[in-house]
Amino acid sequence: MNRLAIAIAAAVCFSCVAETRAQAPDFQTVLNAAKREGTLVVRITNPSLPQTHKALEEAFNKRFGLTAKLEWTPQGAPQTNTRVIAEAGSGRGSVDIVGLGSAEDVEALRSRGLVKTYPWVEVFGKELPGLDAAVNGVMPDLRGTSFDLLDAVYGVGWNSTMLKDEEVPRKTTDLLDPKWKGKLSLNAFFLNPLPTVAYVIGQPALMDYARKLMENRPIMQKGSPVVMQALSVGQAPLGIITYHGAQRALQQGQPVKFRLFDDYVMVYEGLVYIPENAPNPNLARLFLAWLATEGTSVAAQFEAMPRLSDKGSDVARVVQQALDKGAKLAAPPSLAEVAAQAKLREDLTKLITSTGN
Repeated sequence: MNRLAIAIAAAVCFSCVAETRAQAPDFQTVLNAAKREGTLVVRITNPSLPQTHKALEEAFNKRFGLTAKLEWTPQGAPQTNTRVIAEAGSGRGSVDIVGLGSAEDVEALRSRGLVKTYPWVEVFGKELPGLDAAVNGVMPDLRGTSFDLLDAVYGVGWNSTMLKDEEVPRKTTDLLDPKWKGKLSLNAFFLNPLPTVAYVIGQPALMDYARKLMENRPIMQKGSPVVMQALSVGQAPLGIITYHGAQRALQQGQPVKFRLFDDYVMVYEGLVYIPENAPNPNLARLFLAWLATEGTSVAAQFEAMPRLSDKGSDVARVVQQALDKGAKLAAPPSLAEVAAQAKLREDLTKLITSTGN
């Protein structure tokens, strides 16, 4: 390439960057537009308590001088995604914020152009210090498209009226012991979170483990929250549950205890994101940027909102202790790795179905 061509290419590149920067709105522009928008439609599973939603609404409005209303429904990301995709054809959406979703859930909309990268730090960073950490706390493939609002950290849970602490398994491999036959409650959706262990040991080894585990006839439940409920009411003495679910059970006086496994710390990022067809995009972006920073401490007054990126937090400390003792972190590292697990999830579903669960 000659010097003239290089100069032209450089000028074009600089022009594109400058144009992109010029198009990025400033904070005041977004705030003014947010004041003109209506009720914010939020579909996030956690935080889930009405008192938390009320406190967030009040704190958010006070912080920015707004009178916004939050229509908050604790609905899962897969169900909400289906609605967003169905509405996309008409060009009009009805949902402003979706979560908590997995990397797959975000990608399901991003691949359709229904979630796009946004200059979060450039627009809100000065007003909301710490936002850059929230942006960078997401899987590199998805940075700028979503925030990690809550890390679902999984371990072993048990009903303290049915099991003594010293009886509880220490490792995931201990669950294969025949003494747990018919006593272990698990998530029927791909045995989540166990597929994360495949990121460490490989898919063939995980499938071999799953086959042995299913020989113990676990009690299958439709989701991790239902596993938690099974422990609370004594349907099962043992199960794989989340740290934040166990914290909520403890606050409510339920006989459920929790600890991490000694061999694997299983983690899923709970992502929140805004569809491109959101009816109130400016209000949604302002709220989401605030929720991922200052709003987290508001919600944490009412229910656990654990994030490993919050250094010094209880969950970060507990996880680090487990890792220091030799546990392996099992979490999705990239979209490519997540996509590569499609066959594994299919095989796990067949396994669960074939065993009558």
